[in-house]
Amino acid sequence: MSEMQLRPAQAEILKYTNGRLAISAVPGSGKTFTLSLLAAQLIGNGRIDPTAGQQILIVTYLNSSVDTFKARIRKRLDEMGLHDQGFDVRTLHSLALEIVRSATGGLGDDAGPLVLDETQSNSFLAQAIDGWIDTHPDIWHAFLPDNSPQMKARWRDITERTARAFMRTAKNERYTA
Repeated sequence: MSEMQLRPAQAEILKYTNGRLAISAVPGSGKTFTLSLLAAQLIGNGRIDPTAGQQILIVTYLNSSVDTFKARIRKRLDEMGLHDQGFDVRTLHSLALEIVRSATGGLGDDAGPLVLDETQSNSFLAQAIDGWIDTHPDIWHAFLPDNSPQMKARWRDITERTARAFMRTAKNERYTA
């Protein structure tokens, strides 16, 4: 690794050698960069033995962060001439789902809960709304003050926002199916 300029807090994090570590910082402060370096460093220095089933677990909130972490750690390990192993990066939600599945005996793939990311959730909601509109055109058109494309788009947007508000409330109130 050539001449990296680390801030003092980043350099302090790279001194870490074992146990649990949590990093909390503002967006853009270099958490992903620093933790990716640390993960590769711990694997490279033999602190983690992937052949013995040991691994570093990085838990983040966003799926995009998972992809970024994995790519950066892989790149650093490759630069060090090491195999792509010894780490796992998960979203908080995917880790929770794995814990639920293991605690409930596995919940078969078909019977288990499904975790959707925002893109998947948006897609399912759009399909549900469009499907309802297609199968109930008389009811849908009764809501429209006029049949203009602008009015259709406006009411479709209102329908989607209303559905999201309902789902948010259901989650907050912990409603179940």
